[in-house]
This record gives sequence, structure tokens and C-alpha cells, in this order.
Amino acid sequence: MGLRNWLSRPMRGHHLGVEDLTRGDEGVPLSKRRKWALTTIDSAPFQVWVVIVAGIGFLTDAFGLFALNVVTPMIGYVYWPHNVDDDDVPTVPQSIKTGMMCATLAGTMLGQIAFGFGADVLGRRKMYGMELVIIIVGTMLMIMSSNGERNSMAVGGWLITWRAIMGLGIGADYPLSAVITAEFAPRRYRARMLSWVFFAQPIGQLLANVLSLAAVEGFKSQITDELLSCPNNDGGACIRAIDRLWRLVIGIGIIPAVIALGFRFTIPESPRYKLDVLRNVRTTFEDTRDFFGANELDPEGGEMDELTSPTAPAVNTSRRSSTSEIGLDEVIDSDSDSEHDFNPTPNNNQSLSQPSVPLPPGDPNFVPPLASWADAKQYFIVEGNWLYLLGTSLSWLFLDFAFYGLGLSSPEIVRHIWRDPNLPRAHVFTSLRDNSLNTLVMVSIGACIGGAAMIKVIKYASPKVIQFWGFLVLFVLFIVTGSAWTKLLESSRSGLIVLYVLSQIAFNLGPNVTTFIIPAEIFPTRYRCTAHGIAAASGKLGSWLVQIFLAFAFKGGEKNTNEQFDWEKRNFGHVLQVMSAFMMAGAATTWWMVPETRDRDNRSRTLEELSGGRKVLEELNKKRVDEEEEGE
Repeated sequence: MGLRNWLSRPMRGHHLGVEDLTRGDEGVPLSKRRKWALTTIDSAPFQVWVVIVAGIGFLTDAFGLFALNVVTPMIGYVYWPHNVDDDDVPTVPQSIKTGMMCATLAGTMLGQIAFGFGADVLGRRKMYGMELVIIIVGTMLMIMSSNGERNSMAVGGWLITWRAIMGLGIGADYPLSAVITAEFAPRRYRARMLSWVFFAQPIGQLLANVLSLAAVEGFKSQITDELLSCPNNDGGACIRAIDRLWRLVIGIGIIPAVIALGFRFTIPESPRYKLDVLRNVRTTFEDTRDFFGANELDPEGGEMDELTSPTAPAVNTSRRSSTSEIGLDEVIDSDSDSEHDFNPTPNNNQSLSQPSVPLPPGDPNFVPPLASWADAKQYFIVEGNWLYLLGTSLSWLFLDFAFYGLGLSSPEIVRHIWRDPNLPRAHVFTSLRDNSLNTLVMVSIGACIGGAAMIKVIKYASPKVIQFWGFLVLFVLFIVTGSAWTKLLESSRSGLIVLYVLSQIAFNLGPNVTTFIIPAEIFPTRYRCTAHGIAAASGKLGSWLVQIFLAFAFKGGEKNTNEQFDWEKRNFGHVLQVMSAFMMAGAATTWWMVPETRDRDNRSRTLEELSGGRKVLEELNKKRVDEEEEGE
């Protein structure tokens, strides 16, 4: 959908101008409307504006999350000038640094679960956009944090609090953006659209480093490059410059959030949510026609397959109908005519047109049951789909233990790799500039290369296959780098940099993207956002655990700062070895507990087929094997 069509579509169910009262679709049977809507969605072209709307918000999330890397050293110079490291360079106390990271990740976990559940109960559209409002408010409050007049407040407490609020909004975007993209995506483009949305994360990282580098250069004349900390005899000019600098870097993240906000508040409700949860087939039929510019459906015309064939010409209809965004309290009264009413059977698993005939797996006319505790028990426990939820959750946890361990801790890692102990420590300006530049080289470039390659590779390999081999490649990289850490640190720092960049490529050409994609595909509409939120929160649990692990488990005891730095530098290779064990666990989990989302011809299955769970997928695979045996 182009920008022109997006802006001209119905707004809250109403077109501009005079309503067309001669639509001619009143006689279309309910079952045909449902099948037509699903077939139209799956045969539509690539939905560019869905990707843009979801991607801009995801870019904002990544920018806010990883900008913490570049501003943390700046905050140390301003608010903790007397808390110095081994070279008398001011630094944020470890407790505050760990507190900000963990508060962000804890807020992210809460947002993922709460908004995921809310989107399943209240609807995707009612929740979408609220997370950006939270991010904007949290960001504005964070950049106003201070110690107060004569240190009447503690800036560390405010920073931790507002980072938790920002984390809440960041976490909410994961299940909402993934599920909305998946439910609007045509079948053949679904994985690519999700990959494009997730590609906004490395772009957000890149922008955080590029903009911070540009901002540091812009304040060059006001920041000393002759001392290790800001001088006391310049009237506070250096400290004021750095204080403005970190607020500017964080505050820039508001701009894409505001841009995305308008689009998110105008996006229509997910058609699959309307069909499967709201049970409003009439308005889904109309919204699908309006949104995708699809052909009219003639109630007295030919067969459904002919009308919805992917080879049929896509003619934009000139006759539009009024639509409505139906809330939960309006569903019962919305289709009062018997012709449009939907009265599900007790089990809700019969065809609308032939209620007594069993439907084949993935049939568009199959109407799933509504969410309930009894249905959740049936789907997850009795039918064994808990295995898929556990598999996607553990895979994400194992991944994020390493990804965020290296990503959010990159200032310390960059410091170990780039700093030559034989040279004096860089002064304030050079230190801030090098922090942004070195992180840009080691993290952002590799992440962007991997993410861009993923968009291409996902066309030829399934997410499960990519995830499995991605974990194995990361296992090898971490084992090699961890085992050779000390020798490479002494003899070949460029070799360490190359291995670190390769690991960032492997993350984004592998499980960092697929753990986002798979949970958005394999669960039924009524539980899709909740399940994705649980899986994503499990990942953030892993990232939370690794921050605690890095902050406390690898401390060398009661040592002075010089001894501590040397101890960390010598033993960081063991951290990578521990991470390699998590990568092997991720590969095993993917192999045994994550389902395949494509058929044997590498074609993506429909969401209706995948939402049937283990029982349906096993039946489909068995049917395919039987057909191949008969063909032989």
C-alpha cells in the first residue's frame, strides 16, 4: 500500500464524501466473506507501509535501548567526577550502571507481557501507539533528571526510574509490531516483512552511535582534550557541555517516535483479530477490500477460487463502503441482521456454511474457539503446544544472554579490546569520541550487515533452519574467541575486532531475528500477542541475568582498580566460553522444541495452518508424506 492509498483509506470506519448505498455485496454468504478476506490478504503484494509504521517504532526502541551505551560515560563525567577508575577517569558507579540496565530490561519484560496480553483481550489497534506515548514521556522525563538544588535529589534514582518507564514502552512494541506485521502480511512475504521490521533495530543502534559521534564533534570546542576529567577553572563550561550532550543524544529518540505515532493511531484493526476474536466478518470483509484495494466479490458470480486467485488482475474498486472499527462492547450489536450474524457452535470448530462437515487443517472456513481458560488448557496442555511456547521462550533467553551481554556491556568490552595499556589514557574529548566511534565499528556495522543479509536469506531458508545454524556459528565464534582471548589481546587486537564483528553479523543473520519472527507465526490469533510477549520477556530475563552475571560473578575480589581491570581483561575470555554454552543450548532447543513454519517446498504455511499447533502440523506433514509415497 502506497502513502496515497494509506491516507485515503477509511478513518475510524468512515470515508470522506457521500456513502455509496449501491455496493451490491449484501447477498454474499458469511462463509464466502471470511474465505475471501483471508485469501485476499495472503495473495496481496508486499505491504510497504505496514513495515514502515512498525519499523519506525522499533527503530525508536533500539535507539533508546542502546543509546545507554554512549551516554553512560558522559553521565559519569557530570555527576560522579570523584568516582574514578584505575586511571583517575570519572565513571558511573557500578551499582548505578547495573541498576539502569536492569531497570530498563525489567520494564521491558513487564511491557512485553502486559501489552501482549492486553492486545489479545482488547485488540491490537487499541494498544498500538500507547507504547510510543510511554517512550516519549519516559524519554522527556529522563533528560530532565538532575541532582536538584544543592544535591537535594539523587540523579541515579531518577535515571533508574525513568529508564524503567522507557523500558515498559520499549517492551510493549515487541509483541505488537511483530503480530500486527504478521497478521497484515501476505503469506509469501511474511518472513521478509518481519525481517524488515527487525532490521530497524541495528539501524537504531547505528543512529545512536552516529548521532552521538556527531554531537561530540559539535561540542568539541567546549570539551577539554588536555585532562582526564573536566577542569575546575573553566567556570563549569566542560561539564555543562557534556551535560547538554547526553541529554541531546537521548532526546533525539523522541523524533522518530512522534513521526510513527500518527501512523500507529490510524492503522486499522488486524483483520485476523476481527475474524477470529471479534467475530465481525462483515466489517472485516469491507476493511480488507478497502485496505488492500481488492476486487469486489459478486454474490451471484463465479466460484470463490476464481475471484481470489493470485493470478486474477488486481483492480482497485471504485465503489467503497462505510466501515467501522468495532470495540469489544460493540461486537454483539454490530451485525444485527440474520444475514450477517455469526452464532458459533459450542466448540466453534465447524464450518460456517457446512457446520456438520469436518474441515481440513488450515481451511479458511475453520472458525477457532474464543480464548478461555478451558481452551488455553486444551491448546497448550492437552494438545502439547506448551512445547512450542517453551521452545521459543528458551531460544530467546539463550540468545539474549549473549546478545545483550555483549551489546549493553559494549563500553567495557570496547575498552578492553581497543585500549593499549602501553599508551596513556585518552583525555575527555578523545575518550567520548572514541567510545562512539569504536562501538560504531565493532557493533553497528556488523549488526547492519547481518540484518541486511537476513532480509535476502530468509527467502531461501526457513526461520528454524537459520536459527539452528546461527546458534551453531555463534557457538564456534565464542569458543574460538574465548579460548584465544588472552593471546589475541596481547598479539592481535585487530583479530579480536574482526571476531567481534563476525559475531554481530551472526547474531543478526541468525537467531536475533528468527526468535522475533517465529513466535509471531506459530500461535493462534487469540493467544498470539500473549505468547509472543512471554517469549520476548524470557529473552529479556536472559539479558537481565547476564547483567547481574557480568556485574558480580566475574569480580576478582578485593582488589584495587588497576588489579581489577587487569583481572577482568585476562578473564573475559571465560565469559565468552560461558556464552558459547548458551549458544549450544539454543541450537538444541531449536532442533527439538521449535516448529518448522514452511512446507517441504520452502513455502511459508498460512497463519491458519500454523495456528492449529502440533496436531495440525503433524497431520499436514503426514499427508505430504503419504502423497509422495503414492506418487512413487
